[in-house]
Amino acid sequence: MKPFIDVRLATLVVVAVPLFAEVRQSPSAADVSKPGSEAGRRAGATEVRTDHLKLTSYQSEPAIAPGRRVSLILEIEPAPRMHVYAPGADNYRIITLAVKEQRFVRLAPVQYPVPEVYVFEPLDERIPVYQKPFTLSQEVTLDARPEAQAAFRGRPSLTFTGTLDYQACDDKLCFNPVSVPLSWMLALEPGPTERPSRPPAPRQ
Repeated sequence: MKPFIDVRLATLVVVAVPLFAEVRQSPSAADVSKPGSEAGRRAGATEVRTDHLKLTSYQSEPAIAPGRRVSLILEIEPAPRMHVYAPGADNYRIITLAVKEQRFVRLAPVQYPVPEVYVFEPLDERIPVYQKPFTLSQEVTLDARPEAQAAFRGRPSLTFTGTLDYQACDDKLCFNPVSVPLSWMLALEPGPTERPSRPPAPRQ
C-alpha cells in the first residue's frame, strides 16, 4: 500500500513515502472468491478483497420480475485498525455505493447503517466512521408498465453494475482513494401480464 500524508496531520508531522510502495487501486481477478469459499457458501455471493476491505456482494432474491423489489447487498469488513468515513463526515471522502441507472429500473436511496464516532485527538475531531463489519443495501424495483415488460421480454437475466468508492485510514495514515467495480446478476422472470393464464376448468 502506498500511504500519503494524512491531511489531518499535515501541520504536525511529515511522513516519508517509500518509493517502492505500491497501491492496488482495484482488485485483481485473483481476489475474487472461488467456489467453496466463505462467500461461495451464500448462493450467488461474490467476495472481493482490497488492501483495506473485504467485500461480499449478493442479492436478497435470486430472481427479479417487473413490479418486484429486490435488494442488492454489500457486506463490508474493514481490515484491522482501518476505518472508512460514513455520511456526515464533512471534509472527508465518504464511502459511497453507486449502482448504475437503467431504463425501467427504480433505484431507492442506499441504506447506510448507524456509524461509530471516531475521536481524532490531535485536532479534537469527532468523525462518523465504520471500523467494524457493516452492510450497505440498494433496493431496485422493475417497472411493471406494459412498455417495460416488453423491453424485458425474452431476456433470461438482468445485471446491475456499480462501484464502491472509499478512502481508508488507520490511526496514523490515510491511503489513496479506491474505486471497486461490482455487479449483481439476477434471473429475469416474466411480469404478471406475461404469465400464461390457466385454461378454464371443464364444465361438470
